[in-house]
Amino acid sequence: MRKLIAEIAVSLDGFIEGPDGELDWMLVEKDEDYLKTIKNRFDTIFYGRVSYERFGIAQPDEPFLSDQEKQLNDFIAKIRKYVFSYTAKHLPGNGMLVNENIETVVKRIKDEEGKDILLFGGPDILKTFIDLGLVDEYILALHPRILGAGKPLFRGITNQLSLKLLQTRRLKSGVVILHYRPNQDNSA
Repeated sequence: MRKLIAEIAVSLDGFIEGPDGELDWMLVEKDEDYLKTIKNRFDTIFYGRVSYERFGIAQPDEPFLSDQEKQLNDFIAKIRKYVFSYTAKHLPGNGMLVNENIETVVKRIKDEEGKDILLFGGPDILKTFIDLGLVDEYILALHPRILGAGKPLFRGITNQLSLKLLQTRRLKSGVVILHYRPNQDNSA
């Protein structure tokens, strides 16, 4: 069975965006292996609508993009994408809309042959997937920034979730990667 991996950048004080949706606080890691790792591990991305509209639609090649950004753009253009939204009726780009039977659809996709699935979205889609017990692993990229305000990562989560730390890694930029899996018994 394929794993659903939530990979999320977060500030030290638990925010994924600044108060006005800013992402300029994130440190860009000049890690040549990052794109290679993404390409090798994932063949499908699950997006929330806002994240898809912001990041999931490949942009036309711009001359100012680095080679790594061009490769990422090409990868995003080709990868299979599902967009979870109760409000959208149509999507730009090549994302497939899922607006009902989320648990059934996700379980069917996880049972298909293929690589792991990347969950890329905000706190609303994360909460939905956590509540349905669909997230197999969490990879948090903890950035050494304190925003003071913004969009909290675990907004709306009301039930405790016990996690087991699988791995930590410190990047040159100061970002710390924390890799977790939910405990099987889900007790603290």
